[in-house]
Amino acid sequence: MIYLSPGSADDGGHSNDVTNLSPDELVARVEELEEQLETLQRRQEIEARRSGGREERASSRQQPTHQHPDGYDVVTSQRVAVLIDVQNMYYAARNLYNSKLEFSRLLQVLIRGRQLTRGIAYIVERPGMEQEKFVEVLKRNGYEVRKKILIERSDGSQKGDWDLGIALDAVAMADKVDAVVLVTGDGDFVNLVHFLMNRGVRVEIASFPETTALELIRSANYYHRLNDRVLLSGAQFQAETREDEEADDGDDSDAEDASPPRSADRSAAPRSGGPRPGRSPLDDLELDDDEDDDFNL
Repeated sequence: MIYLSPGSADDGGHSNDVTNLSPDELVARVEELEEQLETLQRRQEIEARRSGGREERASSRQQPTHQHPDGYDVVTSQRVAVLIDVQNMYYAARNLYNSKLEFSRLLQVLIRGRQLTRGIAYIVERPGMEQEKFVEVLKRNGYEVRKKILIERSDGSQKGDWDLGIALDAVAMADKVDAVVLVTGDGDFVNLVHFLMNRGVRVEIASFPETTALELIRSANYYHRLNDRVLLSGAQFQAETREDEEADDGDDSDAEDASPPRSADRSAAPRSGGPRPGRSPLDDLELDDDEDDDFNL
């Protein structure tokens, strides 16, 4: 004797009285119920996975494990993506400090013991200019490298930026990370910051404040105020050759001194004269002027 569960309003009009069913009708009824059960189980599994993902993300954001001296609560389980606008930061470091970034140190400063999910460096190449050494340095320091060829138009103007590419990558990984660190001072990324934050992603900006759009600083959850602590020690441009600077052609032992080739300057010039301007957008926020501080905004 086969017993079936009590019927319900949505049982499709089938009767639970199986005494009048033929063997073929009974088999068909059992198969139909089994199919309904499998569908219900699949729905429950999908919902369980979704719920588990939300709980994992919420848990990683709500459990600070230690605090830095600057007050930054570090969640070691937090998944972080670091996206670096190399050209913007290259010119900022050169114009402000006459120096170059130390990309390995930069990554350590930004990660702060968290889990690095993706670290991507976006570079622009000038046709015919060799910079394989610089790319190799980035890869050795844990970065993925995205390259784009600088376009030189017939009127002499140049086109070569990664604004759209960085935005597309950030949006694509929004559901896979807890925080995105945009390393740039370009104010064009403000809309991207707002979009990611609306998706529940923590957004941090890292840059030199003197060459950073004030609106970009204000838009983020957290601002990493960079200074000479992320610069390569002893790497100085010669005044007479700065305008002709190309990728570093030193030996492999000094590989971290490699730098990207000259391309279109991404608005990284200081807002006042001299290599170290005395005023930055942060001054308008009435914040402490200590260069070693980072700020929650």
